[in-house]
Order: sequence, then structure tokens, then C-alpha cells
Amino acid sequence: HIVFGVATVGWAHDAFKLEASSFRGREPDEDRYDIETPELDSWAVRASWNPSPEWSLQASYADVTGPEQLEPDADETKLSASAIHTRRVGAEGWWSSTFAWGRKTNDHDESKDAWLAETAFTPDGAWTVFARAERIETDELVGGPGGGHGPLYVVSKASVGAVRDWRVSDNVRFGLGALYSVNRVPGGLEPQYGGDPDGGMIFARLKID
Repeated sequence: HIVFGVATVGWAHDAFKLEASSFRGREPDEDRYDIETPELDSWAVRASWNPSPEWSLQASYADVTGPEQLEPDADETKLSASAIHTRRVGAEGWWSSTFAWGRKTNDHDESKDAWLAETAFTPDGAWTVFARAERIETDELVGGPGGGHGPLYVVSKASVGAVRDWRVSDNVRFGLGALYSVNRVPGGLEPQYGGDPDGGMIFARLKID
């Protein structure tokens, strides 16, 4: 949660866990340094299950009161589900993949879906190659009449990359990597985004084991 004020209770048994939270629905304003009143006006439940050491499954539901400052009377419900599979490869390697889906529905029963699939593979603990694909439905890229939301668009992105890690201490690794991404936008957004943009980056990281 990024909001001020969250209360959570949970129950766990063997490979199953159930959680329930009450929290403030309104997202923080632009003054992030101050503490806002923690009104507990929204709630969420989440169930997770680990049927084996390699698999982790979860599903959640949330009822959120007035999350957006520009639309204080617009409530939302949110659904999510995900699956993660991770397995060892050799003595130091591993391969992990995730699939996740989410749906946001407003007061007018208008729903927007999003999903992602990603995978990362390291054969020896030094090199890691990874890939990710994501697709979202959104009406917040172009303003609508009166400053409201605009038309619904579907945008997507695919990325591939690699990173090389070197151990600098018993618990810390330093890595250098590169990433390349391709974006797909509909024709209605080409004047703002210039077609299907692509790009890359080089990065450094410190990883704590």
C-alpha cells in the first residue's frame, strides 16, 4: 500500500494463507512529506497457496473508496490473480516465471484489464537473462471533455535483457546489465507518441542475497 493507514489480519495453515486489510482508499496528494488522516474506508482480501516448493498462487479482491483526487466520488473494485513458478537449475542456477492479471472496475461497471508475463533464467548465478511482456487497457493517456478521462486504448510492451553479477562480499553482488524494449500503441495515439517507440538502457545494481 502507498496510502496512509493500513490494518491487516491474517491466518495461515500449511501452504495456505488468508489476509484481510482495511485501509484509506484515497491516494496521497503531491505533498508526500506530510502524514494524512488514516481513514479506514476501503477493504481488501487476499488468498495465497503454495502447493509445492516451486509454485506460488494468489488471488485478491479490493473495494476502494475514492482513490483519485480528481474524481473523489468515483469508487473502484479491483481483482487480481497471479502464478509464480521457480525451480533450481544445477548447483547455483534457477529459472523463475510469473503470470499476473488484474481488473479495475468503476462505479459505471466499466472494466479495464491488464496482464503481464515475465521470466528470468540464470544458469550459474552470474549471468541472468530475462524477458517481459505486458498489456493494459487505459483511458488516462489522453484527456477527455472537461478534464475527465479520454477514450479507452490498449497499449503493450515487450522487453528483453541480460545482467552480469560479480560477488563483492558474502551477501552482496554488483551487476551490470542492458535492456531493450518495444512498445505498441494504437493509431489514435500516434500523434502523441510517434508510432511504436522503442528504447534501451544500461544499468548497474547492488543485489543483497
